[in-house]
Amino acid sequence: MRTSNQKIIKEPEKFESLYPQYKKILDTLIENFKVSDGSVFAQLVNFKTNKTTPKHSWYDYKQGYSEQLVKYILNSENPSKDNYILDPFCGVGTTNLAAQTMGYKSIGFDINPLAILATEVKTHYFSREEISKIETAIAHFSLSSQSDNIGNSKVVSTSFTPETLDILLKIKFFIEHIEDQYTQKFFLLALVSILDDCSLKIKDGNGLKFKKNFSPLPDLVKHFLNKCKNMIADIKEVNHSKESISIFGSMILNEHLSKITDKKIGLCLFSPPYANCFDYCEVYKLEFWIGGFVRNYDDFEKFRSLAMRSHVNSKFNHSIFHTNNKVDLIADIVSTFNVWNKNIPDMIRGYFDDMFELLKNLKQILTKEAKCYIVVANSGYKGILVPTDLLIADIAKKLGYSVNNVFCARKIRSSSQQMQCLKDDYNNLMRESIIEIQNK
Repeated sequence: MRTSNQKIIKEPEKFESLYPQYKKILDTLIENFKVSDGSVFAQLVNFKTNKTTPKHSWYDYKQGYSEQLVKYILNSENPSKDNYILDPFCGVGTTNLAAQTMGYKSIGFDINPLAILATEVKTHYFSREEISKIETAIAHFSLSSQSDNIGNSKVVSTSFTPETLDILLKIKFFIEHIEDQYTQKFFLLALVSILDDCSLKIKDGNGLKFKKNFSPLPDLVKHFLNKCKNMIADIKEVNHSKESISIFGSMILNEHLSKITDKKIGLCLFSPPYANCFDYCEVYKLEFWIGGFVRNYDDFEKFRSLAMRSHVNSKFNHSIFHTNNKVDLIADIVSTFNVWNKNIPDMIRGYFDDMFELLKNLKQILTKEAKCYIVVANSGYKGILVPTDLLIADIAKKLGYSVNNVFCARKIRSSSQQMQCLKDDYNNLMRESIIEIQNK
């Protein structure tokens, strides 16, 4: 999360007026929703353990959680296998794949086309014929003399050496001319998954920065083919046929929700974007361009327009459809400071407005007594903490859910600046949590 160098209260009178009300909101939320020890989840709310797990390791997705979290919850809840497991923010398919390996049908939504590609390929049942086609293509692969045209992109041209980019685009040309749908998607996922390995830049926070010590790969084609061989080996080890549906879209929008209204959802598990100004489109620009998901910078807008309002890097809808007095006051007090972007207060309002709409839509499709587990992290701006977990629990209660638990999975770092306004009583608000709610 970005911060300004100095913390300045621009409107001291307004701040002094709002601060007692802000503390009262925190006290009320803390009183209404007791937080339980969730240390059992501490190592499960990040993607790290997936890096050594077949299929899950294909793409290193910074914002994911562990397959072990999904398996832990499914083992604990044991929902009916007649129903679907749903993830409205499926990322690269951790929930879908873990559910599939345990014999469950699953549904995943995401507005990131890279994420949907990864989910589709990971959960696809590859027939013997498809595996044979892929192995034949690997065995007979040779670099084309022609290269794919991905359009003019400064971020791409500055992220690779000319030699590396030439090879990547020639591999892309080979992929574009594969006729079989899932064979093509297999190779495309392999290609985008090695971009970090050969790029001059590295993902850092809310964007890309140049690597301090860049070492070019000695043989990029060999590296790509080894990636493909490792993926095929995983498919032979883990190749389940249980139904898994991947949908490009947002469950906040009725037009996308309508695609699954005929499905029975027995359990929902997801981690929405955090209310921390993080722009997922910005971080995955290289994959978007090389993967052929965008042709120009205007194309990014269609993805950002679908995204939950958790970022400020693009124009977004400032309209609020579900008034929330608690959120309004927190956004108002944040606005009294010199926050680094003037849209942050409206981003906070929009984030919880979208969360209200999401939970409202979920209620329509969850079976009776079905549970929903939500992985979130709280955030702070200039010492004003945003208790995301408690605010979501509050919204869920208003919508008629039972709020069974708010688990503190782990504490997260808070700068001294974040805690300047608040006393030790509120230190534990800086945490990553799992909210357990239940449909009545």
